[in-house]
Amino acid sequence: MSLNFAKNNSEVVQLIEGQTEFIGDAFTAEPRTRNVFIKQIVGYPYGMITGKAQMRAPNGELVYNSDGVAQAAPGYVILGNGVPDFTGGLNNSVTWKQLNLSFLIDFKSGGDIFSGTNMRATAQGFTQQSLLGRAGEAPLILTGVEPDGAGGYKPFNKTYTPGEAQNYWAQLQSEGNGAADKYIYDASFIKLRQLTLGYTLPGKILTKTPIQSAMISFVGRNLAILHKNTPNIDPESTYTSSNNQGLDYFGFPATRQYGFNLRLTF
Repeated sequence: MSLNFAKNNSEVVQLIEGQTEFIGDAFTAEPRTRNVFIKQIVGYPYGMITGKAQMRAPNGELVYNSDGVAQAAPGYVILGNGVPDFTGGLNNSVTWKQLNLSFLIDFKSGGDIFSGTNMRATAQGFTQQSLLGRAGEAPLILTGVEPDGAGGYKPFNKTYTPGEAQNYWAQLQSEGNGAADKYIYDASFIKLRQLTLGYTLPGKILTKTPIQSAMISFVGRNLAILHKNTPNIDPESTYTSSNNQGLDYFGFPATRQYGFNLRLTF
């Protein structure tokens, strides 16, 4: 049995003179939703996820406008960090007579991910979440506060009609009024990355051949996600090949693979 473990602590200590934050390549630092950016911010760890978030009143309650749409706070705020707290893997191998069984479990703890996939899919009514408020489904009921027109707030409590609910989910993806914080998830996971089952042929079968040993193995890769906190998407989903971690936008999950190996020793 073997265990590997990796942890990285980082801090952005300085940028070019006069700058306290840096976006970098805008085409890879945001996932086409235009309401989230990966930024490097002085005094914070590398790879902060920033974006539009729903406004909160001084008492912490969520703010809605008179139409029941989530009221976005001005500017971009820190929503999370795309870099995991730690990563690791556990490999175990067991041999009994001619049989050998080994498996590799990968894990990641911490780190956040913004799912543009869930944002777009919910706006189009393709997720379980978007069923709330739909005709024949459980009602969408939200509470909070709304502006009272005099610089303060008054209580907000609304049961949405199907049309209002559809508009509410659609508006969450808006670049100007969106609430990207609704689609930030913990990207921790545990995966069965690989399993190998091998059989070594008895030596007496090979005595009259030039082969000293022979082993045939069944191998499976990316077999199962044992734990995750991200609905509908693979927590390892990435939007870009650059180092802007923490973005998902219709990424394909890892392909499950099966194969056989034959190893001969002469």
